[in-house]
Amino acid sequence: MKDNIYTAIITHGNLSGCLKRVTEKLIVPVTEVAYFSNKELTLEEIESEIESERTRLKPAKTAFFIDLVGGSCWLLANKIKRNDSDILVIGGVNVPMLISYHMNLEKLNWEQLIDKVIEDGKKGIVAR
Repeated sequence: MKDNIYTAIITHGNLSGCLKRVTEKLIVPVTEVAYFSNKELTLEEIESEIESERTRLKPAKTAFFIDLVGGSCWLLANKIKRNDSDILVIGGVNVPMLISYHMNLEKLNWEQLIDKVIEDGKKGIVAR
């Protein structure tokens, strides 16, 4: 499934870069993941960079991992998505979710992959 997919983490502050680096220390990524911070770029600059890359790559599918549902990064990702069913916006990104994404990207179809990623992200949240 990994062919022709654009993946990006979009978060507040430095979180996106930290999530990418931690994930890459735990596993070998199977695809490149772009990351954007609203601390370093304006939302308009992030949108422009993403649209430029998506125009260049012409991905069949796009996955945006966002930190906070309802926040400015979430709103931006949904603005880019508009009515494009080939773009998926996933809120509440965490490390287990990103590891699952990489580990299952080549094994599962798109719908199965997304279900698995969300399930594994939820499994990563535990209180004792």
